[in-house]
Amino acid sequence: MEGTSIKPRRSVVQQLIQPEPRYEPEVEEAMETYQEARSRSREALMLDVRLTNGTVVSFDYAHLAKSRFLPDGRIVLRFGRDEVTAEGKNLLRLYSAITEHRARFIQEGTEAEEGLKPEDASHIDKIVITEGDEEL
Repeated sequence: MEGTSIKPRRSVVQQLIQPEPRYEPEVEEAMETYQEARSRSREALMLDVRLTNGTVVSFDYAHLAKSRFLPDGRIVLRFGRDEVTAEGKNLLRLYSAITEHRARFIQEGTEAEEGLKPEDASHIDKIVITEGDEEL
């Protein structure tokens, strides 16, 4: 069996953190570039806020009146009278995607999910939605 090599099996954790590419590296890179260009060329119309209990609240990007990034690990977004506060780590890149209307959603994560992410990945521990009074 010369010329053949057997790849060692990877653990489930390794597969989740670094899945094997489904295509050749050149094709994978082209696909990633396409997805990046597509997301830049088509702004999201709504931002979905996904909570750990399964609730999803969508906010119209057209009503994003004010946004704030705080280096202590918070993003504060004001949609009309409603305010969304996300707390976590490494949120600056996510904040940029939101202010460019490219983020389709933000999502609360669990401690287990955080442990599977790379050190520099964004992770949201908690999202609080404060609803303002709606005018009739």
